[in-house]
Amino acid sequence: MYLKIIRKILETRVLSYAQDNNLSEEQVLLEIRQKMDRTSREYWSQNPQIDYGDPLCRLGYLYRHAAANATVFERALNNSNLLANFSNARKQDLNVCAVGGGPGTELLGLAKHLIDKKDYLPRKIDFTVSDLIPSWAETWQDLEDAVDAQFQASLTGLAAPVVSPKFLPFDALKRDSYKDYAFMFKRADVVVFNYLFSENKNQLEAANEALEYIVGHTNPNCRFVVIDRLEQKSTFKDDVVQLFTDVFQLDIITNEIGGVLDHDEQTSDLGETLTQALGHPRLTFRIGPMNLPTVFWFVVP
Repeated sequence: MYLKIIRKILETRVLSYAQDNNLSEEQVLLEIRQKMDRTSREYWSQNPQIDYGDPLCRLGYLYRHAAANATVFERALNNSNLLANFSNARKQDLNVCAVGGGPGTELLGLAKHLIDKKDYLPRKIDFTVSDLIPSWAETWQDLEDAVDAQFQASLTGLAAPVVSPKFLPFDALKRDSYKDYAFMFKRADVVVFNYLFSENKNQLEAANEALEYIVGHTNPNCRFVVIDRLEQKSTFKDDVVQLFTDVFQLDIITNEIGGVLDHDEQTSDLGETLTQALGHPRLTFRIGPMNLPTVFWFVVP
């Protein structure tokens, strides 16, 4: 599902960019590959400098990371009771906020979880993405359109959820950013931080103030999902856990994700043209000869 959707979006956007800039599709794909490779090196720096304002950088991120980021959220849903309370309460409207969510890949993970399980299908999904880069809204709309089509195709005979997408362009790590949007978080059932902190390691102190504000403006039943990179030789995981421990005053139990993408996600779904030009996207969540997991996640409260 994920790779098929990504292929469709990439093919459409690459063709459009090529036509608008008087380039061949091959030239566009080459530029995307170069930007992906430069960006990959940035993720490991203390203060990553990534130009998500560049449309080709965004397409490169979508190609290389969207399926992986959707998968880890899907697995967090599968391995927690996150949606169980909403299902038991027969909650008709589900409100999700992806903080610093970029293209909103969490919607893909949520959609696949709902389609596979089918034990909880909300009538409506209000899904809000906030991000500092306003142009992510374009990719977010592409993903929402694709998820809507996937619901219709996969839930034949069932009442498919209606997705109501929203995009809020603001700095998710600044407390003052939330003042004009407090009402959005009062309605939230789930708040997701998916790889936000690893791209902003030098701003964890500011993140503490922002998180305090969010928690103070959400309802008591709201659940917070944190997913990020498990670094074996740094204190990053402990720093993120401490951040949430300080705000919630609760003991936090973390979980890890290793392995590979789901068996139904095949690189052949991307087509030969994309894989030859762009290489393989991120397919695994393990590293080294010991196959150590590379992702941690937790849910609070």
